Amino acid sequence: MINVIAEIKLFNAIRKTPFTTGYRPLFNFIADMKKSGKITLINKEKFSPGEQGLVQISFIDENYLGKDFGKGKNFTFGEGASILGEGKIIDIVH
Repeated sequence: MINVIAEIKLFNAIRKTPFTTGYRPLFNFIADMKKSGKITLINKEKFSPGEQGLVQISFIDENYLGKDFGKGKNFTFGEGASILGEGKIIDIVH
């Protein structure tokens, strides 16, 4: 299991409702590759469109995270082909 702390921004454009802990979008660290991860909210109960903040993201393994995966890595996340937000890895936690 790989856990990271990331700062994310949820765009207003597509998703109109907030999400809570347990949300599992698809993350893009490598072009044209998607990786499922579970978001755990930090110090809040919901994350609304237009909001920016820190979250923990858990991945089952390292597949599709890329060779340069680590602090400072930028990524996008979404559902299917829709990009709902973007983020940056702040720290890797164990």
